[in-house]
Amino acid sequence: VYIKSFPTFLSRERESANNNTANTMAPCEVSATCKATPETIWNTVFEPMKWESWDPDLNEVKDVSTDGCEEGTTCIFAMKDGSNIPITLSNVEKNKSVDFKGSVAGGIIRAEGKVLITSVDASTSKIDYSFALLGFVGSLVAMIKKKEVVGGTQGGLDNMVKLSEEAQK
Repeated sequence: VYIKSFPTFLSRERESANNNTANTMAPCEVSATCKATPETIWNTVFEPMKWESWDPDLNEVKDVSTDGCEEGTTCIFAMKDGSNIPITLSNVEKNKSVDFKGSVAGGIIRAEGKVLITSVDASTSKIDYSFALLGFVGSLVAMIKKKEVVGGTQGGLDNMVKLSEEAQK
């Protein structure tokens, strides 16, 4: 009975994933202040696509569809674990924000992230970064490997800050 019902379950999961309604968990959210302007942060970690310089889980960004970090840009995140995740950028506002979404295995593993950069004063900015693994399998991975997800998100933020502060000098 379990084996017969599993394909039906996967079909329902894919349908729910397409509607963004199933198996969602709260994202990991981290924030930091940075002694750099929003322009320096953007040019250091996002433009052109330099994500592998700050994301500790990312080996390489491949097959980028545009010259930079732009609305609708598509690419492949080649992860250090060997997986390749097709990614699409949205809500891109230069020097301010970018969202990224991707999925594999018919949507049962989804990744979503957001970066928001706000100016605090003439030389300081705040970076808010959130990341979530979603979908049936993604949510399970997020629960089982919560420490790694939180560590990777915090590590990404820490690297954004470090690289941007070095570039601001």
